[in-house]
Amino acid sequence: MLFCEEDLKGTVSVSGVEKKVRKVVAAIAVFLCCTFLVSCALVDDVMGGSELSSAVPVDSEERANPGVPRDNTPQVLVAEQPGSAVLSSNAAVLDYSNAASGYICAASYLGETKVKVIIDSPSGERYQYTVFSADGYITIPLSDGSGVYSVTVYENLYDDQYSPLFSGDVAAELSDELSPFLYPNEVVDFTDGDQAVQLSQQLTENATSDVEAVDQIYMYVVQNISYDYDKAASVAPGYLPNNDDTLATQTGICYDFAMLTASMLRAQRLPTKLDVGYCGQAYHAWIEVYTTDQGWVRKKIEFPGSAWVRMDPTFDSAGKGTGDISQIIGDGQNYQPILYY
Repeated sequence: MLFCEEDLKGTVSVSGVEKKVRKVVAAIAVFLCCTFLVSCALVDDVMGGSELSSAVPVDSEERANPGVPRDNTPQVLVAEQPGSAVLSSNAAVLDYSNAASGYICAASYLGETKVKVIIDSPSGERYQYTVFSADGYITIPLSDGSGVYSVTVYENLYDDQYSPLFSGDVAAELSDELSPFLYPNEVVDFTDGDQAVQLSQQLTENATSDVEAVDQIYMYVVQNISYDYDKAASVAPGYLPNNDDTLATQTGICYDFAMLTASMLRAQRLPTKLDVGYCGQAYHAWIEVYTTDQGWVRKKIEFPGSAWVRMDPTFDSAGKGTGDISQIIGDGQNYQPILYY
């Protein structure tokens, strides 16, 4: 309790005793005021003072409406081919007009004859894509970010024999290093209105942060998709997942788990890498997610904010008791990514 001048008014006579009482009361008031000011200073110091608001920015709407659901309207970015920067021949074309947005596009004019696009990234990794004329343009992510990508396009002659059509270097200066992992592409393939895109909106309906949105999507895949051992034993080289098939069968291999999760997260404007590499000795696929929010997914996976965080939906699905997946996909340790899509 604080005392002020008004609290001490109303004394009619001022005897010696009363003077002593008044002195004691005044002393108590000074002590309490000092204590209050020191306490406030200590609290301000512990909480970081003005530094807290700058370290963890919160806008006025969030302060006024804590716990308001985030905007979960799906966003499916569309790759474009304006033709302002191309490499081409009479058999195929590579449009790199939007390299600054983190992607290039390729198309074939050869009917049933396939065209192969080989890209050597700035880090030295080699990416291969196959294109048929029926595919129209395919979208290829510039997964290494800014740098020079060496591209060669080949025509298939017969069997595994190819002849070069053209080659060139694409110098990319990305406007946003996260953009390659927001667009659909040849590997993480989804379009507006897809079942996976619609499902991403349903699952995140009540999410109040990006981490909560990640949690709802990730846990859906972990809890509802089971590992397909028969498919793993018979899958052909060059296999690409299909989200509709995965959702219809509720089964898949690691590639299916990773693509479905990545597609739904990207549709929710959450940058997501699909990683292909090794987990121990096993060839495997998993994802990495980026968000500026902080939080935990089921108290197991921590998002510190503004950092890529590895997540392995295939490995975490093993908790359903569908067999010893670790024999095929590794033990969840020693991840060694090679390619990013």
